[in-house]
Amino acid sequence: GSWVDGNATFSWYCKNWADMEPFFAELVPDREAFILVPGVGNDAAIRGMYDAGYEHLSAFDYAPGGVECARKMFGSDRLAKIDLRIADARNLVGYDDKTFDAVLEKGTLDSIYLSGGKDKEKARLHLAMAVSELSRVVKAGGIVFSVTAACADAVQDAFSGGEGTIWKQLRDGDFYMTEDGYSSTNVDATMLAWERI
Repeated sequence: GSWVDGNATFSWYCKNWADMEPFFAELVPDREAFILVPGVGNDAAIRGMYDAGYEHLSAFDYAPGGVECARKMFGSDRLAKIDLRIADARNLVGYDDKTFDAVLEKGTLDSIYLSGGKDKEKARLHLAMAVSELSRVVKAGGIVFSVTAACADAVQDAFSGGEGTIWKQLRDGDFYMTEDGYSSTNVDATMLAWERI
């Protein structure tokens, strides 16, 4: 989730790309990968991701205001290459099957779950719908990298539920250290990852 005043940026988790890059790049080293970014808003980490060489981005936000914030944040030069849309993660109309090599979501699945309010059945249903859509648009061998905190258990359950037979969990939120020595304890959120099988 992200909102803006003027040209300010905001992120719920991992406010800059450098915090996440070692963990994401270990799973998605190919800078030519086609990456989907749900709930982009005005998250400066995504701008940093683009500037680090991941230029094949398709990003969306549920809120038209979030997309407008992203337009301002990215600027016209970056937008010439970024596919930016208004879309609902629970129904990704306009996105083709098996399109993306990876997904980087930062709090979007949390937001979807929390939108169910006190009705946990509705919350789980909405989250399952979003995971089902990710299952549809991610290629076999593709990665979903989730940065979460508020709803880590619910997000993990959604990937191991009905869709569980097509996802292999790679990161479960426990302590993790990359081969280069970066520690997950330095990240202000829980990092989860799955491979589409």
